[in-house]
Amino acid sequence: MAKTLVEPTSTSAEKLRTMLLDKRSAVQQQINELLAQHREHYSTTHNDSVLDLEDMSLRDSTAEQQLSLLESRNRTRMMLDTALRRLDDGEYGLCEDCGAEINPGRLKALPFAKRCLSCQHQAEVLEKIARQEDRSDM
Repeated sequence: MAKTLVEPTSTSAEKLRTMLLDKRSAVQQQINELLAQHREHYSTTHNDSVLDLEDMSLRDSTAEQQLSLLESRNRTRMMLDTALRRLDDGEYGLCEDCGAEINPGRLKALPFAKRCLSCQHQAEVLEKIARQEDRSDM
C-alpha cells in the first residue's frame, strides 16, 4: 500500500518538533546524570582498598542496574531522533507498516511511535515468536 505523506501545518510541525526536542533534551539529561553516577560509583568502589564478596556483589549489581537504565534511555533517545527525522520527511504520525494515521492519543502517550496499534501488536507477536524459536534452537 502506498504511503500518503501528511504535511503538518508549519505551526503544528513546530509544536511537534519542540515537544520532541524537549523530550529528547530531558532524556539526554537523564543519560548524562546516569553516566556521572556510574563514573562516580566506579571511581568510589574501585578506590576502596579491600572489598569483600558482598561489597563486590553490591557494586556489580548497582553497575548493572545503571547500565540497564542507560541502555533504556539511549533507546528512547534514538527513537526520538527517528521521530524527528520522520517529522522532517513528512512521515510523522503515519504507520511505517500500513501507512495509516497513528491515533493522536497513541502519539501523545508515545511520541516516537512508528506503528499504529494494530501493526505494533502484530510486530510484537512476530517478535515473541522469533524469541521462542531462538530459545528452542539452543
